[in-house]
Parts: sequence; structure tokens; C-alpha cells
Amino acid sequence: MGNIISMTTLTISNRTFSYSVRFSNRRRSVQIRVPKPDCLELAAPTGMPWPKIRQLVESKHAWILRQVHRLEVAAAQMTNATLTHGATLLYQGTPHTLLLLADGKTKPNVTYSPCTIAVHLSELVGQDNDPAVSGSLKKWYVKQAQQQLLERTRHWAAQIGVQPSRLSLRDQKTRWGSCSSRGAISFNWRIIMAPPAVLDYLVVHELCHMLHPNHSAAYWREVARHLPDCRELRRWLRQNSSLLMKLMSPGR
Repeated sequence: MGNIISMTTLTISNRTFSYSVRFSNRRRSVQIRVPKPDCLELAAPTGMPWPKIRQLVESKHAWILRQVHRLEVAAAQMTNATLTHGATLLYQGTPHTLLLLADGKTKPNVTYSPCTIAVHLSELVGQDNDPAVSGSLKKWYVKQAQQQLLERTRHWAAQIGVQPSRLSLRDQKTRWGSCSSRGAISFNWRIIMAPPAVLDYLVVHELCHMLHPNHSAAYWREVARHLPDCRELRRWLRQNSSLLMKLMSPGR
């Protein structure tokens, strides 16, 4: 945790951003996040002077604008855009057609085929984000995530030579995973929407923190030892995070 300084606005290439700065004793460098096309979140070492922070932000203008473009492209995509009949949803990195079927089921349930995800309902409401649809679909996704993450965590824990004390799933807006000092690991269930190789990357990423509780060069060498293409997998997750977070997110 750290102190948060709420700032007003910043203009980059005629675009106005609201932003905030969080100071932390644990940070050694400035981190910039673009959670939304009009918002910046900065994290900086405690005591770093504001002119130095601003100078760094100004040097990252091109990168910030690329992130904004990526977010806008993801928002325009029809994949993961709605929960209506015929919508396209991601599962394990592959687009699937969502089917809403009114077949008299007293309790909503989900069935899966290689090309479709079907939600069976007693009746159709005919509107996006029907609680019966979103609730049953989220429950199904979480169940698949539990099964896959448990299996892959067991596999990679044996390869890396560690043993987590606990495994849990969370429902977060921005974080994909975490590893506590006691070896308790948590994952964001939406990773099940990503390709299996990206899910493996997330598992390895968190398990390697049991050996290196930081993001040092030694830590990244350990990750790369198990996943030589970890940079590409990390890049995929960064570039597609907003797409995976579009549906059924907290606060939406």
C-alpha cells in the first residue's frame, strides 16, 4: 500500500487524461497503467519528485497512445461484447457462439460443444446481461477455470519444485494472479478465456514467485527456463486483458 495523490488532468496529443499517483516504499521505478482510454494510474517510489515523474510520463507519450488505441480496438470488437443470443464469447482462446435456449429448464444450466456455449433457460428475457444468463455462464466459466488451474498448477509445481499452500480464484478488475509470502496463490478466473499456453504462463509466473518474491532478473530467468516463449505469452495477456475483462466484471 502507499499514499495516493489524486491529480487533475493531463493532455497528450489533444487527448485529456485523468490520473493519480500512488507512492510506495516498495517501488524502485515508475509504473504507468492505462486502465481506460481516458485514465492513467501511476505508481512511483516514495519521495520521487514530481518533475521527475512528469518527465518520465512525457517520455512515454507514444506508448500511452498505443495502449489507448489497443483499448479502443478491443472495445470495438464484437467478441465478448454482449450476452445475447448469437454473441461471440472466448473460451480457451477460441471464439464460441453463445446460444440462449428456452427449453423449459427450471434451473439454468450450461452445455458446451467445440463451437458453442449454450445456456438453457425456462424462458428468454430478450435483453443483454439477463441475470439468469450472466449468473449461470459465470458459474460455468469459474468451474472450468478451477479444473484447469488446479491441473496445471499441480503439473507446473512439480516441474518447478514448489508446493503452494493454497489455491483460490478471485474476481478482480485488473490483477491476473498473486502469490503470498506463505505460498497462497490466487488466480483471476477469466484466464480460462485465454489460450491454454497463456494460462500456463500465468501459473508459472505465480509459482516462480515462490522461489523469487520479486521481478528480478533471476526471477525472469526462472520463468524462461520453464517457458522459453514467456515474453510472447506475457505480451498476449497484456494486449488482450481488456478483451477478457469486458464481461461479468466487478462493478459492471
